[in-house]
Amino acid sequence: MKPEMENSIKPFVIVTPRLIIIPTPTAVSINSYRSLYSSLHANVAFCEMAFGHHFPPRTWTDEETRDVIQTRDIERCWGRRDLGDFAVALLPSAFQTDSCMELSIVKGGICERLFNQIGLDDLQWVGYAGVRDATTTSLPPREAADPALPPWQEMIEVRYGISPEFWGQGLAKEAARAIMQWSVDEKGVRRFIAETERGNSRSGKLLQKLGFTPSGTDYWKEPSEIEWECPKSHLH
Repeated sequence: MKPEMENSIKPFVIVTPRLIIIPTPTAVSINSYRSLYSSLHANVAFCEMAFGHHFPPRTWTDEETRDVIQTRDIERCWGRRDLGDFAVALLPSAFQTDSCMELSIVKGGICERLFNQIGLDDLQWVGYAGVRDATTTSLPPREAADPALPPWQEMIEVRYGISPEFWGQGLAKEAARAIMQWSVDEKGVRRFIAETERGNSRSGKLLQKLGFTPSGTDYWKEPSEIEWECPKSHLH
């Protein structure tokens, strides 16, 4: 299949030794990815780990899934900063490598040929990961007494969600690190932030492996959460 872009973003993918990482403006048109995305948000273990009490599990229809991806990510994130979520899949074994290569950006005609070679609907999707400007997406409204925020390039939130069957394999770290490096190199990002539920030690350990440390900020104003930060110089 040949996916269609949902906005003006030119087709590209990020390739790591084990993964193919596709922007959701492309991936939203892939039936098998939408199915995986829907199943994640209906999975009790996934929702408890990723969202705590903020997002109870729910089963979406395919139409609802596409609408959620379109409005929450493509319009709100990609449409504003050219940053957002990526669909994450395992590369077919013939394309995987033991190379120490961190990542490769595949664009244009080469990207189209890669899509045709691997068959996107046949990929084994494992989840999603992404970066977004928190000041225009997830932060609560600012109040007069709140301190001024840094520039948006220093307020880039890291997100990830991996299917429980793939937990413990380092895939979230591999995907998030590649996307973070891409955003530094291609978009001029200077600092990353994140938030985790206090009981979510799994995500906290992952963030530490990526170079994050607890920030002590209160951007999200949520006592049940720990906030983190990672300057680009701390990328692991």
